[in-house]
Parts: sequence; structure tokens; C-alpha cells
Amino acid sequence: MTENYTLLDCTLRDGGYYNNWDFEDQFVQRYLKAVEEVGISVVEIGFRFLPKKQFFGPYAYTSDAFLDNLDIPKKLTYGVMINAAEWLACDDPSLMIKKFFRPSKDSKISLVRIAINFNRALEAAVLSKELKLLGYIVGFNLMQAHGKDDLEYETMGKKIEAWETVDVLYFADSLGNMDPDEVRRISKSLKMGWPGDLGIHTHNNKGLALINTLAAIDAGVAWCDSTMTGMGRGAGNVQTENLVLELDHQKGRQVAYQYLYESVSDFDALKAKHNWGTNVYYHYAAVKNIHPTYVQELLSDNRYSPQKISNALNHLS
Repeated sequence: MTENYTLLDCTLRDGGYYNNWDFEDQFVQRYLKAVEEVGISVVEIGFRFLPKKQFFGPYAYTSDAFLDNLDIPKKLTYGVMINAAEWLACDDPSLMIKKFFRPSKDSKISLVRIAINFNRALEAAVLSKELKLLGYIVGFNLMQAHGKDDLEYETMGKKIEAWETVDVLYFADSLGNMDPDEVRRISKSLKMGWPGDLGIHTHNNKGLALINTLAAIDAGVAWCDSTMTGMGRGAGNVQTENLVLELDHQKGRQVAYQYLYESVSDFDALKAKHNWGTNVYYHYAAVKNIHPTYVQELLSDNRYSPQKISNALNHLS
């Protein structure tokens, strides 16, 4: 088990799928105070989407202008995520990166993570290069990373390492269908080709997000994502509060949990409204390799009875 792991909380980014990334200022202040007090060092504070016609809150764009006017703790390292497919669809992705990102020395953002499906990963080299030239720590998230053979992981690690622009290579359990053995296998295989830090983003479709994250740390994965109360698309993620408590118990560490409890209470109120978390539909989707977004869409539409949801998922499978 690695002793030098980094905990990254991405609640405002991943949780924003439920409320259009529109969080109240005082809510955010309590949340950032909580993660700071319990020893989390990195916060992914939002996405950086390209301009869109529909309404999204400020944490969908997390612009430098917005952050300049936001009072946030200075001890934390802040990051944003970009969806590579969105940026690669532009005529000139390099130009767009330079248009929407300042040099890191002039920004409150230090880390940018690039999310892209495993099968398209090599297309995003240009994005990684431009962000590194601007001085950012670059994370590279391999989405839908399940089910490849060992050589595919090793080869991918070698090819990304050859760019010399990525600092942390992540793999994401996008369908929530991994188990601890699969997590260990992927970690080992990626390490055969990737000498740098590995990271993991787990989903809780089968209730395995916590145990999968701990298995990853045991396998030497150095960066681990989590969200408050598991807030995130579909069944959600490993809960920050549970992961911190478990790791602190293993280390015999005592921290100021009262701040954590206060923030969890805020998120519990949101959860009562938006109802994220695992259920039989998400578990079924994980077993049948169905993306949880489909389940979330079905559950959010009151036209669909349980029988209709079941029929739709059976058809998708």
C-alpha cells in the first residue's frame, strides 16, 4: 500500500450533473473548509466547458474571471476537467486551449484533467501538450477503461508516457462494473508501461466504490477521487467522508471531523432532492455494461414506471 497518496475531491465537478453546476456561495465555502480541514489536498472545482446555449451554473465553466472573484482557501490545489471530445471537435483545438486557459502562473487553477474514452485516448495528445506548455499539472483520465487485456493497458501507458506531458494517468470505472481484482489487474498492467503516478475514479453502481479505491491504493495507485456523500452522475462515487474515515483509521490519524459533518449535512439535503446513489437499476446496468447515464435519464423522467425502466434496460442490454 502506497503511503504517499493524494486525495482529490471532485464534488462540484461531478456532482454538478444534478443541479447544472449551480451551487450557492455559502454552501461552497462550508464544503471547501471541510475538505481542507480533513487533509484533502486537491479539489477539482468544476468543468471548463466551451460556451453553450443552455443555462449552466458557473462551476460548469469555472472561468478564471469567476475564480478571481471567489474567496477560496489558499492551501488547497485547484483543478478543472475538460471533456476532450468537446475540444477536439473544434477546428483548432490548440488555439481553443490558449483562448480559454491563462498560463497557470496567472490562474488559481494548477491542475487540468483531460477526460477521454480509452479507445480515443491518443487523439488528445495535442490538448495535453498545450496545457503543459501553459504550465499546468496535467491529469489524463481514461474513461470506460474496463475490459481491456493486459497488453492494451501496457501499450497505452507507454504511448502516453512518450508524450512527456502527462503528470497523472487515471483510469475510470465509468460503468461501475469493476471489482477489486480488476482494479489490481489494471493498475499492474498500466504500470508495466507507465512509470508515473496512477489515479483512479470509482463509481458505486455495485456498492464497490470504497473497496475498489482501497484496493487501488493497496496496488500502488497514488491519486484517488471522491465526492461528498458520493454525489455524482448516476449511482455516484466513493464518498469522501467514508474514504477519509477509513484511511484515517488505518493511519491512526485524528482530524477535525466536525467540519466534515457540517458539509455532509448540506449534501444530504441535496441528495434528498436529487436522489443519487446506488439502486437495483444501477447495479443491473453495471452487470450488463450499460452506461449509468441511461439509468439516470430514465429515473429522472416521471413518465417511466418501474416496469418500463426495467423493460428499457433489458432492451439496452
